[in-house]
Amino acid sequence: MHSNFYAQAFGLEIVESELYRWENGLIAHSELLIYGNKIMLVDVDFDNTNFAGFSLAINLTDENELKRAFGALSEGAEILVPLGVTDWSKCYGLLKDKFGITWQFNLD
Repeated sequence: MHSNFYAQAFGLEIVESELYRWENGLIAHSELLIYGNKIMLVDVDFDNTNFAGFSLAINLTDENELKRAFGALSEGAEILVPLGVTDWSKCYGLLKDKFGITWQFNLD
């Protein structure tokens, strides 16, 4: 399930008290706390899902954790910008994960 992939990538657990499932077993509503930010997740099962036009940005102060999380989300992903130095950060990367969500990782 999509939600489990993200929970594992960030080393988190789904908040079970807020977990609701569709009849087909996919998650209708779950919450993760990602680096202190509550994120609501819903599994989608559409053939033509298009997540164009936005990306999720993660700003971290721990470079090792940034590299670990980026690496975990890289499984089956399209790496758009490999982790590296930019004008604004000593560690930045951009990827589109295997579900089509674009993630930006930035070291503060």
